[in-house]
Amino acid sequence: MGAIVLCYHSINYGQRIDPETFEENLFVLKKHGYTPVKLSDVYNACLGKSKLPKKAVAITFDDGYADNLIYAYPLLKKYEFFATIFVIVNKITSNIRRMDFDSLKSLNMANSINDFLEKSHYLSFEELKYLQDSQLVDIQSHSLNHKACFCSNKVFKFNDSKLGEWLFEYTHDKRLGIPVYEKKWDCACECISDDLKLRDYMHEFVSNHNGIMFFKKRNAQKILYRQYKKYLKKNSLNLYMEPRYERIKRLETEVFESKRILEEKLNKSVDFFCYPFGTYDDVSKEYVKRAYKAAFTLKIGQNMPNDDVYELKRIEVRGGNWLEKRLKIYKSPLFSKIYASIYRKI
Repeated sequence: MGAIVLCYHSINYGQRIDPETFEENLFVLKKHGYTPVKLSDVYNACLGKSKLPKKAVAITFDDGYADNLIYAYPLLKKYEFFATIFVIVNKITSNIRRMDFDSLKSLNMANSINDFLEKSHYLSFEELKYLQDSQLVDIQSHSLNHKACFCSNKVFKFNDSKLGEWLFEYTHDKRLGIPVYEKKWDCACECISDDLKLRDYMHEFVSNHNGIMFFKKRNAQKILYRQYKKYLKKNSLNLYMEPRYERIKRLETEVFESKRILEEKLNKSVDFFCYPFGTYDDVSKEYVKRAYKAAFTLKIGQNMPNDDVYELKRIEVRGGNWLEKRLKIYKSPLFSKIYASIYRKI
């Protein structure tokens, strides 16, 4: 038998998955007879060391958001599910210990939970230790910094202010209209530095056409792509790819140091790694192999005996009643495999 591994991130109001949706997901899993298992169970089953129960499911959270403690943890206890939190180690804080959900319910103050979150949107080491000690939650590595970079010269969008932190972390440029290329985890490729003159050109065009209001146009991205093509007719694209050794230096830090810090701070073995953005290549995979027993991707489908334990699959959950509909597919190894092959093409 195989297992499905579900992937969540933040569990909060205003996010893709709010607490009510998460609770509904857990209820649906119980209703359909799914048995909660740990990642170590999935790992051992893939190696043929043990067998999984019918309809095995493991729950994971990426990044280490504080709302996983406030909203998700009480629901895990209520429905008796295990979970693993893959944390970004350099996002972890110290000396923060928030009230639990039961204590917060008694406060009767507006925005009380958000007030606690504003101290840090990420869990602290103290909170991670509390969760780990509960034996319902396991803490594993999601790298040291979880940064992305451009991996090709293919533009997929122009900045309309909705692209998130990763773009600013890499470019240090928040200007509207700048080109955004395909991205990967910055350890899964040699990073590309883009053309600064092209950035200036595209931003100037947006500035001269009503700034952020330009993006009210339905075809704003198409207009910008035409301007981009116009620029290339007169100018060469000046991109720079870093040498391989720069990436190797990052890999050594991101993979090994994140494991060392977690093991030291939490006094536990850290055996599993989750690839940032679900991206990896042969080089990054090889470094992960040197430090961890297994690694998880964002490939979809069931994890079956003899699967590559450094390319284990996870299903990223969406809102509404999405999960209940998809369980009809993922409960069958055959349907799951067929759907995964079609999904990659659409």
